[in-house]
Amino acid sequence: MNVFRLQTHRRIVLSAVDMEAQEGGGAMGEGGGGGGEGARAADHNNKPAGVIEVERKFSFGEGSEERLRKAGAVCKEELSFHDVYYDTEEFVLTLADHWLRRREGRWELKCPPADRDRASLVEQYVELQREADILKQLAAILNVEAGSVEEMVQRARCEPFCNFQTDRKTYTLEGGFKIDLDQTDFGFRVGEIELICQKQEDVPEALCRIDALAEKLGFHSKTKIPGKMSAFLKTFRKKHYDALVKGGLLTPIT
Repeated sequence: MNVFRLQTHRRIVLSAVDMEAQEGGGAMGEGGGGGGEGARAADHNNKPAGVIEVERKFSFGEGSEERLRKAGAVCKEELSFHDVYYDTEEFVLTLADHWLRRREGRWELKCPPADRDRASLVEQYVELQREADILKQLAAILNVEAGSVEEMVQRARCEPFCNFQTDRKTYTLEGGFKIDLDQTDFGFRVGEIELICQKQEDVPEALCRIDALAEKLGFHSKTKIPGKMSAFLKTFRKKHYDALVKGGLLTPIT
């Protein structure tokens, strides 16, 4: 199954949309959050078709969990997952806004939808999880044919450029809110507040509710919160980071 996302400082995620619908023009775009980060750790196949996730990033610190608990939030899950991202030495994939990763041994690819509105301020991506779809998309960018993603990576001489683990705590709060607190092994923290909508017309209200909760909890921010990928590249892969900023693929982190 493939997943579509839209993301700005707040992210709207439409799950369970197949690539066939995307190619036929019937699907909305997807967003990846300032440098390819933002995919969920949970298995998207467990989510009902057509639901919309509305999410907002925030920075959190030592007192954030206490504030959540005082507000009535309950920690429902703690998990860890490991991501490895791949590209060529010339950054062919990421400069084409394609983000190939291996999460817990499973290949995934985030790429722009065919009908992306380039004038929009909302970043749009498609997340591919089926190997055949990943291979088709990679072949168009890398000009290499292969029978598996593993073979494609080897033939195109793609190498890991980003490798980190995320420890996640997931809280739930009355009203359908889900709050994820992510801590990477390179010291970067980022949180997300999420609501699930059943139809598109419910999204504006969900955004207002998320903004209100963020304000109440002290998680509100008027500036864009960088994602894990942006933070990693600026810290450890400055040449790659600068190339993506110059190419308009990343918003500079100040």
